[in-house]
Amino acid sequence: MTRFIFIWAIICFLFAGCKEKQVEFRANACKGSPVFVKRVAGFITPKSYFSTSEIRKMGLVLVENQGSQEKPSLRYYQHSSWKNAGWLSPIQLDETGNVYTAPAPFINVLDNPLQKQNTIYKVDGVTGEMREFFQIPLPDSLNSNNPYGVLGLLYFCEGNILYASTIAGSDRHVIRGGIYAIDIKERKIVDHLPQVDAIGMGISYVNGERRLYFGTGRSSEIFSVQINADGKFGGKPEPAFTLEGLGPRGDDKVRRIRSDENGNLLVYGIEFNYNLIAPREKPEALYEFWYNNEGKKWWCKSINSKTTSTE
Repeated sequence: MTRFIFIWAIICFLFAGCKEKQVEFRANACKGSPVFVKRVAGFITPKSYFSTSEIRKMGLVLVENQGSQEKPSLRYYQHSSWKNAGWLSPIQLDETGNVYTAPAPFINVLDNPLQKQNTIYKVDGVTGEMREFFQIPLPDSLNSNNPYGVLGLLYFCEGNILYASTIAGSDRHVIRGGIYAIDIKERKIVDHLPQVDAIGMGISYVNGERRLYFGTGRSSEIFSVQINADGKFGGKPEPAFTLEGLGPRGDDKVRRIRSDENGNLLVYGIEFNYNLIAPREKPEALYEFWYNNEGKKWWCKSINSKTTSTE
């Protein structure tokens, strides 16, 4: 019997005949609340949020709305270390309240050296201090024509994995980016999806599988790849759906993806062309997709277009 099991395991390995058993749906919603928000900043947690898009405040900013959505009354907090990495972009929290972010230049690269494109920073959930957390290997082809590196961060609750997407070294014609699965506890790369210029990423559970969804900076198409419980990739990326022909522009790129409690995907689309653009206003569209189990396809349920002022 033992010999039969051993032989069957070899067959599965050689011919990919065995798949991980089906998994139950989860919302991948385990983000913890940083202790320092109340203890250090004195802010009320439910009314506070982190931002890297404050046009007059470089770095990470903690914002508290003491008013309402209709009549906001904002106050700000910045730890002294939150400006050390220059302008930042992606923000992601883990289950213990630590905050992860990465550099992204704004208007110019004076505050964001190319050598720091692939550096991930961690804000301690207790003290609020920001330090370098992990450096993704840099390609040999860095150039000022593409000032970007890590543009997407996503925390995977089951595996305690931080996914980081980078487009460092890529240009309009050559893909040199990739998606890295980083074990937060061990601070090491456990898997790597090469030749992918991904930006926004999200996780959803469909057909009994965990799947990582991501959009690229080159097209409006969204791809997906199976992920295992340990965060490693379980196959190759496959086309999932597209934003082409949808929304006010018809060619949006994915900035961010998140799933709701029902497994629907909320896709935030923007214009993106691998260069620094500083518009007075940032047009963005929110696309809601739901999965049709019978047809085995994603369908666009709604589109909400808005313009965010950078003034």
